[in-house]
Amino acid sequence: MNKKLIILLLCLNITNILAQDQYEQVSIDKVVAAIDGNGQVSLKFTLSVPSNTLVANDVLMLTPILIAKDGSEQHALSPIYACGRVSDLSFRRKRAFSKNTNDTCFFVRNKDELVYSSTLAYQPWMQTATLVIRSRLRNCCKMRELPIRELYTCSFAGESPLEKRHAVITPEQPTVALSITERLAQTEEFVETIENYIPRQKIVVGEQEKAQIVFFKWDKAEIDCDYLDNEKVLQHVIDVTRQIHNDPEAEIVHVVLLGLSSPEGHYDYNVKLAASRSKAMKQYILSHISLPDSCFKLVNGGEGWDELRYLVEGSEMSGKEEILHIIDKVPILKGRELRLMKLDRGVPYRYMREHFFPKLRRAGYIKVYYRKREIEKYRVN
Repeated sequence: MNKKLIILLLCLNITNILAQDQYEQVSIDKVVAAIDGNGQVSLKFTLSVPSNTLVANDVLMLTPILIAKDGSEQHALSPIYACGRVSDLSFRRKRAFSKNTNDTCFFVRNKDELVYSSTLAYQPWMQTATLVIRSRLRNCCKMRELPIRELYTCSFAGESPLEKRHAVITPEQPTVALSITERLAQTEEFVETIENYIPRQKIVVGEQEKAQIVFFKWDKAEIDCDYLDNEKVLQHVIDVTRQIHNDPEAEIVHVVLLGLSSPEGHYDYNVKLAASRSKAMKQYILSHISLPDSCFKLVNGGEGWDELRYLVEGSEMSGKEEILHIIDKVPILKGRELRLMKLDRGVPYRYMREHFFPKLRRAGYIKVYYRKREIEKYRVN
């Protein structure tokens, strides 16, 4: 086996091990589940983050989830964000300028201890439910899903206070159903709650594949509905966004649009082209839905070198290792593209231009972030 490939595989394996070890250093104990006289289930635990667990750009997103014994029901609780130094400052700025002071999420840093507490209305399936933690580790380069941790199995059976309070929670009592937007968030990966929004966080390549993507022709910044799958994607984006906009129980906080260009040609021109593409997508959405200008977050991705590397690494093209080495080691403004054009008489470059570059000409990563509105009336299932 090629020595470079062996070293790469070893590095990837070590990175995964380090991430998991890093995650396991975050301790969770003193888990308590109880129910009060009003039929409210209270879940509490203590979370501790040791010193130097998280590096500067790390965000460890921990979501407690209550899951029914048979897996048929589940309920996600308020998330916890364990942040490195840089990510923590970003979150603090966001919350300092946020108009919404009712965000239900928790934040911790290195050396912090958090007493987590959350309540929810009891439902029969919770009687023997299991409390787990879903964890995702995000840094400057990628998002990694970590192993789910099982914390606690509820046991409210027998002569517990719950049995005596069943009369309080009868089937005739109104129950809170999911709103239109909450249901969309369960099926549409480009719809997320505002708690998952991280301002100025680098949009990692793997996450882009979960978003909706509109493609552009070479050297163009005008949206062409007849190009590739653009018409289908645009109709879907507008339809879903309009449903959220019209939902009385939710409001759109941010629409994030990432513009990209392929790397052939002059760098400064390509950066402007990428910016024009995200602006074109913004204008298209505004032509169909009346949204405040302030909710749009336009991200200029410039030349899509990270995206190109992602495509090359996942391919079986010839000269792959040499291409990755040039992308990693040669700066953009120091002749990176020229080096690729000269490699093996330009054969790999022509292959990338034909198969990969069209995928970089896009207003990619269309994501919609929403916030629940406070309502006074219950909805009945």
